[in-house]
Amino acid sequence: MRPVISILFLTLFLVACGEEDTLDQRKTDKISEEPTTSSSDDRKFRKDPNLDPNVVVAGQIKGGSKTPLIVEANTNQGAVIIAKGNTDKQGKFRMQGNIEDFGLYQLRIEENVPQGQEPRVVPMTLVPDDSVYIELTFNNFNQSARYSGTEWSKPLNRYMKEMRTFVDWQKSIENPRQYDQQKLMKMVMKQKKPMDEFIINFIEDQPANPVNILLMTNLMPMMGYENYDEAQLKVLQKMYRAYKEEYPEHPMTEQVGKQVTQVENDLKEFKSFNEEKIAPEIAMKNPQGEIMKLSDLKGKYVLIDFWASWCGPCRKENPNVVRLYNKYKDENFEIFSVSLDKNKEKWKRAIKADGLVWNHHVSDLKGWESDVVSTYQFRGIPHTVMVDPEGKIIATKLRGPSLEQKLKELFGK
Repeated sequence: MRPVISILFLTLFLVACGEEDTLDQRKTDKISEEPTTSSSDDRKFRKDPNLDPNVVVAGQIKGGSKTPLIVEANTNQGAVIIAKGNTDKQGKFRMQGNIEDFGLYQLRIEENVPQGQEPRVVPMTLVPDDSVYIELTFNNFNQSARYSGTEWSKPLNRYMKEMRTFVDWQKSIENPRQYDQQKLMKMVMKQKKPMDEFIINFIEDQPANPVNILLMTNLMPMMGYENYDEAQLKVLQKMYRAYKEEYPEHPMTEQVGKQVTQVENDLKEFKSFNEEKIAPEIAMKNPQGEIMKLSDLKGKYVLIDFWASWCGPCRKENPNVVRLYNKYKDENFEIFSVSLDKNKEKWKRAIKADGLVWNHHVSDLKGWESDVVSTYQFRGIPHTVMVDPEGKIIATKLRGPSLEQKLKELFGK
């Protein structure tokens, strides 16, 4: 069950993979923008509607006379509606509903949203017995919310203020591609720092506060582990421990734990890859559906070749790779080809057409969504990684003459 909250974050800078000039996205692409809850337990969001209300959402929308409103949690099974109502002539509203437990909810204007336009929606971290008052402006709905009346109102107001400042700065940048990526990253980190510092200090002080399920978004390594501050992970770990104590059986606690564990594991893998230069395991199916592992080739020099049937430069490089494989295949040398194809038949046809005669061809048929993209930290193909018999990375981005030269160095001919 995933409450959907419309919040801008790095929307101007995080662009598509597969281009050499994009920001480097890591495994964090798989980390949700907000923690998700159990997809099978809507009861955590709504009680029996015949029971007495236990939450009140009230407020006023400036310029929002007779506006239809919904309080809801959006889930994988669709919207779970907590309450519906309309503003009066002065834009005032008051709605009541039933929830089983705390979670991420949203107040939304009920309307048909034109394609390409954002829905008008603001987040809430409702808790049973909450009575929240929200002041909004109709023409600036998403950025105008001011909350009062709950334990999470004040920190959420501060967070929204910091977020607005950060987003406004992003919008002020004309053509971010004009900047060197490292320079752009430093600019982003500098502008994001006040928001991060507030979030870190608040979670440190109140680790069990319900609003933290929203604030923790900004402590995830959205811009990769290369610039990730491990102090943020320690804060997330503290929050998870507090949630386990305060909400031990709540699905949200379980999901927070999963995300914290994922960050821990991915950071460890990142360090292993970049500091120890150990090639991460790759285990995928070959065209016949059999699992093949990179570790099966330990004891050999292995060229990991990331490619795809649709990649022109890859196909152009393949004759050179085939020639060098035939020259060194009896010298303790092997190739492990990893395709970023999505179409199995096109992948198989390309293997045959290009004469890729080695045995190790694998793919998960997920294209750029494949785990290997973030694990091996590349943004364009062809991309190669040379691994020694102990499984350590000794070279990357070898192709053409540089690949031939490296093989000469390794095998003396």
